[in-house]
Amino acid sequence: MAIMNISPYYLTHRLFIFGNLLQHPLKIMAGDVEAKNAVSNEKVADEIQKEWSFIIKRAPGHFIINLGIEIVVLIALELLLIISNNYHYLGYWEFFITKSTHYRNALNQSRFGLVAHLGSARLDPYSLWRGWVVPNSLAGSTYLIVSLLSLRHELYHWKPDLLEQYLNAAKSSRIGGYLPARWLDFIFHIYEDKHRKNMKKNIQKRTHTALEDSKEFFKVLETVGYNILLSFMVFLLYWILLLQAGIETVDIVELPRSYVPPIQFLLWYICNDCFYFYPHWIAHHGPSTDAFYYKILPFTIARNLHRYFNRSHKLHHRTKANLGIAAWYCSPWEQVLFNLFPALIGPLLTQIFLPPPFSTHLVTLYVWIMIATASSVLAHTGFRSWINDPGKHDLHHERAFDPKTAVNFGTLGFFDWLHGTKSSIPEADAKAWRQQRDRQAALWQASRRTRIRLTKEQMQVVQQPDHGQDWTENRSI
Repeated sequence: MAIMNISPYYLTHRLFIFGNLLQHPLKIMAGDVEAKNAVSNEKVADEIQKEWSFIIKRAPGHFIINLGIEIVVLIALELLLIISNNYHYLGYWEFFITKSTHYRNALNQSRFGLVAHLGSARLDPYSLWRGWVVPNSLAGSTYLIVSLLSLRHELYHWKPDLLEQYLNAAKSSRIGGYLPARWLDFIFHIYEDKHRKNMKKNIQKRTHTALEDSKEFFKVLETVGYNILLSFMVFLLYWILLLQAGIETVDIVELPRSYVPPIQFLLWYICNDCFYFYPHWIAHHGPSTDAFYYKILPFTIARNLHRYFNRSHKLHHRTKANLGIAAWYCSPWEQVLFNLFPALIGPLLTQIFLPPPFSTHLVTLYVWIMIATASSVLAHTGFRSWINDPGKHDLHHERAFDPKTAVNFGTLGFFDWLHGTKSSIPEADAKAWRQQRDRQAALWQASRRTRIRLTKEQMQVVQQPDHGQDWTENRSI
């Protein structure tokens, strides 16, 4: 009987083919199982989204994102005011006044206060502490706190592969040798997960230039710092005007009536929208036959007005991408005309033209200053979250360099609607984003019920739409 001479190469090749034939049905079976598991989770998620417990659980987030965190805060403060005026006096405002007075007395008795004669009786009629120092402190601290909170998202904008290079360098360093590699890997995986989640909240695909260049970032901080100091000086003049209008500065412990703040805030929001919309709109649109201000002003005045507002507004639009701390990154004239004047004109008008109890109260003035400051920062964060949706102003920055498509020049949206410059895109995007978040939550809950892992596609349901347009750095707004 003859013995066949089989080469090792031939035998290895045949075994490889035989192994693939065995694995092919297994791959098909695994793929079928994964597809069935995905369908199973989808069906369970459909049922979960119909459950009342799921709807109720998601309702607070929908309520906040629909109204905005600023309005929710105002509603909460209104409820506290109603309770204090009608049921049980809470004493928060009186406590604030007492603490504020304590700090004022401590400053007056300090070495600086004695040298500067801050406790002089000549300064008492001006109530500079209550009317100038306190509101400026509230505005400045609100800007810094909200800006720092919004920067939390920016901590995760660096790509994980770049961080991985630094991680490997840290492992090979002398200090890294004393740290368990498992700890460093764990930290990296946390960052990678945070990066994935935060990038889904980012509306624009690009980032602000201040995040790419440290010099630009410090330039932003320097400009914002100068504008905060400028705001202090402007508010001193503003407080003098309020004193001339007769604002109450002594008997301020008594809270305003419960129905007064909602009416005042509505009027102030409308004033803010009006006096912010028109200079902002003129800054982006040159004189033309379809411009409203062109029809009521001589052409020369309208043209010069556009050039002046446009030149003042250019610094703020250096980049398309938004950054919370850069909300007041603008020229001094824009800080006064665009940011301060629209927000401060409302309380001054109610103090001048409305009789008590509708005249401006210090507590409502303080709250309004903080709300207006926080709104300015939140509109520039560039990230959607369950408490804030800056999509309206983000789209304005996205399209600000093209006068034909530039939209959303106001704050409230009323005057944008009146002049046809309000875009429906942000509302549609926000609605789609909320639906995606609900679906994502339902899928995760379905996975816990079925104990079946989600597919990669199911874990990436939430996606931000991209409305980007090509643009150049030196293009005029």
